[in-house]
Amino acid sequence: MSGGLKNAVALCLAIAALYGMRLSTPLYSEIVSPVAVPGVQGKPAKTARFVMGIVKVYLAQELTAPGLGGTRTYTTSGRWLVIEAAAKASNESITLTSAQWRGPDGIRYAMTRRLSTTPGLLGSERLEPGIPRPILLVFELPENQIEGGTLLVAETAFAPLSEQLQITMTPIEAANIHPSITIERGGHILPWKLEFR
Repeated sequence: MSGGLKNAVALCLAIAALYGMRLSTPLYSEIVSPVAVPGVQGKPAKTARFVMGIVKVYLAQELTAPGLGGTRTYTTSGRWLVIEAAAKASNESITLTSAQWRGPDGIRYAMTRRLSTTPGLLGSERLEPGIPRPILLVFELPENQIEGGTLLVAETAFAPLSEQLQITMTPIEAANIHPSITIERGGHILPWKLEFR
């Protein structure tokens, strides 16, 4: 085999090896993405830093909540998904600040920012070890992204390699689907009350 042919074969093999490495090497975002901790609705899900359980899940077309200037009503072209949950820290005080809804198509939706002053929302409650705290999660979702969705909760969205709960949600019961939900201020133990129409 001539020297030129050997060089051409070696170059082709090197290109094939590089191409194979490119296809098989995970992206940087995959390498530092949160570690998935699976969970199911109805049972407490646990990471090394916190434990969380879903209490009830509601759907509504309209949502009324307290705001800075008084009570305000919010409508949506999709549906409001309201999740009542409880969480506690495992070993040290923490605040959960990241919640997303992953629809059946894989599209992710962050918690709504339209209700930032609502009492008990995830991110407003400090979790202490061994003391369960009620937390409220509210999403504004397209109707076709609710059934078969997964709730994703982490301490923060910006901590590489941290743990993220991935809670598989069950279908919402017909009794928990309402035209309108009103979120009112509650007491010290439960910061909110829900009323349904």
